[in-house]
Amino acid sequence: MLSGSTTCPRDYLKSIQAQQIELSTLDMAISGVNIDEIYIYKNSAADPHFMSLHRIASGFCKVVAEHYPILVGRPLVNDEGKGVINVDPTNLCLPDIADINVEHPAEDYMESSSDGKVMFFNLHKFYKHSGVDELPHATYTKDHSAAIVRIIRFRNSDYAALYISFSHMLFDGIGATAFFNNWAECTRNLDNPSYQLQTPPVNDRKVVSDYFASVEPTEPPHIQHLREQSAVPIMKTPGSIAPLLLAAPETPVFKEQHLIHFSKEKFEQIRQDVDPEQTTNLALAALLTK
Repeated sequence: MLSGSTTCPRDYLKSIQAQQIELSTLDMAISGVNIDEIYIYKNSAADPHFMSLHRIASGFCKVVAEHYPILVGRPLVNDEGKGVINVDPTNLCLPDIADINVEHPAEDYMESSSDGKVMFFNLHKFYKHSGVDELPHATYTKDHSAAIVRIIRFRNSDYAALYISFSHMLFDGIGATAFFNNWAECTRNLDNPSYQLQTPPVNDRKVVSDYFASVEPTEPPHIQHLREQSAVPIMKTPGSIAPLLLAAPETPVFKEQHLIHFSKEKFEQIRQDVDPEQTTNLALAALLTK
């Protein structure tokens, strides 16, 4: 159960400057989608202060202040009609960081791979038997936190879990993993105030767009359909789509979505029906596009 909460120690946030970080169209299109991650750590050294709430929060705020101010900003449409994350030092969007105590050992929710080399945390089993109905999801419209962090502590167990949720428009998968590693590095070195990350992140979000501007796209495979398709009518689009994208409803979490499952045999049937010379991925992409 929730046993304690905190926010960023203010001393770490004094260096944050006012700024606007421009969002791409793709960033805004996935603004309602979350990245939710759970990482499991083992207290091998029997440290009584293992994964302390204050230390985790301090490491988070230090790495945010020095490298990721986007995590304490708020999305808005600026005067130029562009979607941005607005970082206002007088009105920061502080994270929600808290402890959760579970009255069961972590081993009750862990499963191993067939070869026994990899351990998995079974989230469905956790929700069903831990007393925690659901871990919170970050949203700018409900709880006004750009990031939600939960340290999950288990009874009579050497393990602790670290859960984080934030909007997908802030990071892609690689960026999220890099943030998590940098957060861990900062937390491990909190006792050295002058410590700097070994590999600081690149915060210029135009790097990716500049790179793709120089890439020549490959010709997609031509797949002949048996049925003639009518021409797609020309659609009028507004001068700025930022207000529309940032106002889009949030995407439901996965347990609320309807999923379509394709068996291996059905995939092969689709490939044969579309074009046997193409890969399964291309055949499925063609079907979805159609």
